[in-house]
Order: sequence, then structure tokens, then C-alpha cells
Amino acid sequence: MGPLHDSAMARLTKAQQKKYQPTLLRILRNLGVKLERMEEAVLLAQTDGGGDDGEDLGAEGYSRDFQLGLIENEDVILRSVRAALQRIELGTFGTCDGCEELIPPRRLEVVPYTRFCVECKQEAENAGD
Repeated sequence: MGPLHDSAMARLTKAQQKKYQPTLLRILRNLGVKLERMEEAVLLAQTDGGGDDGEDLGAEGYSRDFQLGLIENEDVILRSVRAALQRIELGTFGTCDGCEELIPPRRLEVVPYTRFCVECKQEAENAGD
């Protein structure tokens, strides 16, 4: 499906878009606190020194890598939430980046920072395989 003209693009009204703003801001706040705590935990584990046991070092390394992976995932969500807030300001929130159709409200309630409808998200994931 080719890109539609802006006037033909499916859009939520400004009021419909704005109703998602408090949820996105709450996610942003919660993620900020969570990321800060996770980063502190990784830093503490690195400076703790640990024991002389090689097995403990392997477990600590795995734990640190796991924590760093979680931080990276949370950071991706954080960027997605910020981008969603920007789309509200631009008036494009709720429109799929793939097909330019409205993202169903039920999807926005579950993942308010999404850029894609379910079908386009699945297509993007399948293309990455």
C-alpha cells in the first residue's frame, strides 16, 4: 500500500491523542526511577569486588550482563515513550507508521507508545528474521 496524502491519513483528534499523555508521562517517570535503580545496582556490583572464587565471578558476570540487558530494554521503551509524546505534539499519535491507518484503541491502551498496528508490527518482526 502506497503512502497516503496527509489529508487522507487516519488520525485521532487532538483530544483523543491528549488522553494518552498522562499514561505516557507516568511510564516515563516510572522508567526513569527504575533505570536509575538498575544502574546503581550494576555500579555497586562492579565496585563490590566479589570473592576469589572463579565460579562466583562467572555468576556475577552473568548477573551484570543480565542487568545491562534489562537496562538496554528499558532504555528502548524510554525512547519510544518520548517519541510517542512528540507524536502527540505533532498530531500524528495513533497513526500506524507502516500502513498509515489508525492504531486500534485497544492496542494503544496496552502499548501506548507503539508506532505500529498489530499487522505492521508482525510484518516488521517477520522481515527481521
